[in-house]
This record gives sequence, C-alpha cells and structure tokens, in this order.
Amino acid sequence: MELKLQRNLVLQELSILQGVVEHRTTIPILSSILAETADARLRMVATDLDMTIMTDCPAIVHGGGRITLESRVFQNLVRNLPEEEFSLRLDGDSVEITSGRFKSRMSVADPSEYPTVPEIPPDGEYSLPLDLFQLMLDRVAFSITKDDPKFQLNGALVKLLPGEIEIAATDGHRLAVVRANAPEGLPPFEQQLFPRKLLAEFARFGDESVQLSASDNHLGFRMGERTLVSRIVELRFPQYERVIVRDNPSRARIDRKEFLASLRRVSLMAHEKARGVRFRFDPSGELTLVSIGYERGSAEETLTVSYQGDGMEIALNAQYVIDVLQTLECPMVELQLKDGNTQCVLVPVDDDPRLEEYIYVLMPMRL
Repeated sequence: MELKLQRNLVLQELSILQGVVEHRTTIPILSSILAETADARLRMVATDLDMTIMTDCPAIVHGGGRITLESRVFQNLVRNLPEEEFSLRLDGDSVEITSGRFKSRMSVADPSEYPTVPEIPPDGEYSLPLDLFQLMLDRVAFSITKDDPKFQLNGALVKLLPGEIEIAATDGHRLAVVRANAPEGLPPFEQQLFPRKLLAEFARFGDESVQLSASDNHLGFRMGERTLVSRIVELRFPQYERVIVRDNPSRARIDRKEFLASLRRVSLMAHEKARGVRFRFDPSGELTLVSIGYERGSAEETLTVSYQGDGMEIALNAQYVIDVLQTLECPMVELQLKDGNTQCVLVPVDDDPRLEEYIYVLMPMRL
C-alpha cells in the first residue's frame, strides 16, 4: 500500500471523523480509524459501534490495501507536516509518512480487528436542505437533558410527515418543537429518536443537502461524498403534544436582546442550582424580573413591554429562558401565559421564514 495525498484534503475529512472516534474507551481499536484504498481515493471510516462515518479524499494510489491508524496521532501528524503533499507507505506493521525532508514511522493495528462496518441503508429520494435541517436541530438541541438516565430524553424526536418535518426535544421541564415544510417524496421513516451525539455531527458537514434513508436497524445520511450511519434507537418518546398550549390569554412582547441582557444580569444573583427568577407582569406595560439568591442577595430590573392581560407573577428557570433567547435571531419574542401555575409558552416574532412554527414551553417553578 503506497499513496500520495494532499494534507489539507486529508485533514478536512479527519476533522469530520473525530466526532465519532472514541478516545476514552475500553475497546482500544475504537480510538483508531480504518483507512483503505478505493480506485483513486482513500476511504476512511470511524465508528463508536452506534454511529459510523465513512468519508474519502483523492489519492494517487500505487498499491492498494487497508490499515488501521490511531486517529488522534495521525491527525496531529498530518496537521504538522512541512509540505502540502505527503506520501504514506505500508511497511510491515507500520506506515512510513514522508513530506519534504520529514519522515516518520507510525504503528498500525491489524485491520481485521476493526469492527464490521454496517451496511449503508439503500438510498431513497428523500432529501432536505442541510442548512434547514441544521437550523431545526439547533432550535431544539439545548432542550435535551444532559444527565437524565432516561435515554429517550437524551435525544430529539424527528417526525417526517407528508410534506412536513417536525423535531421535538424535552428534558421533562421544558419542551422545544419546530416544524417546517419538507420536500415531497416518500419519507424513509415516520418518526425516529436521534441521540444527542448524532445531532452534533451534522454541524461538521458543509454540503448543501442531506439524503435520508433507513433499513431495519440503521438510519443513513448521505451528504455529498460522506455518509453517516446510525443505529436505530428503539425507545418511546414522551407524548409532548399534551403540554403544548396555543390559546393562553395573556401575551407579552419583548425586545429579545434587551430581555436576554436583563435576564443575564438579574440571574447572576439567583440561586446557583434553582436559577429561579420571578417574572412580574403589570398591565401598564412593565415586566419586572426579580431573582432571589437567598444567602447571595437579590437583584431586579424592570423592562418596558407590550402586554395584554391581567397582572400576574410566574417563576421560571432563568437559564432555560436564556438558552432559547440566545438561540433565536428574531428581534422580538412573545411570552404567552395563563397564570402563575401553568406552563409558559415562548414564541419568536417574525421568525426565520424557512420555519412554519417554533414553540418553546417552560414549566413554572415554585420559589
């Protein structure tokens, strides 16, 4: 096996593989990538057994073969090569990497020990603009629980409806749901749970569209010449539709940036774990934010808002509100309320036109 490669092209593909490579694992081979020649290309594979990424880059191939390379060492080595072009040659149980006057030998593992690469689900005709798909994932990702042992809350539910896509995520205290029009065509599945780690991978791909496919055990995502395959998660997602309320009578419209800055200031004095802030709405058009930090002290700030409804007070987790405000890009947001004991709904005003609906539901706190 002997190849000539371009450093930047190899690094670009290695950076995509890093999200899957397991650096802390009881299975040492998972910290490596499988590299093999295919026509005039070098194909590279990384897996954590649940998710697999396959990608390739151009190569001048003088002798075919397959090797297993420790991912982090190989990436650092390629990144620091003195010249753009380098050669890679298999020599016994190591590879020789040469670039200009630099020469290095790197140990390789037996490629037969590498896990079996899953079959790619057959391509269908269902694809989405990758920027739209990423926008939708970003709108819900922060609502996924980070430490809940219930795995079904540690991911987002993706529904492919006729002409529509809907994505939802919840941690049991808040819920984010986003909908958008989808291309016509037969969806490869009706609904599937996308684990948190899978959601993070799409941001690494810079292609224009993602083609979705499914088999009995795996989901497939083809983005240009790169393919991601994820094991299907067979778990039940909560029936989140029950907590979505669209007819709350009291409405407050607030400048998003001003709201975010004020909430960040006031929440500095909130209790470190509870992060609770009282929202006091006055019919005169004022919103007063009040934090109680107990031994820390307190803070409050009053904002001018456009408010319709009776005066009321509700306590919310400040960080949950901050999370959604810093994700949105619209100039204004609207809080929709019923009373201090019922869920609060936050929606953007004049949102991204690519989205049909975005709704964020927060359960009230007791302070």
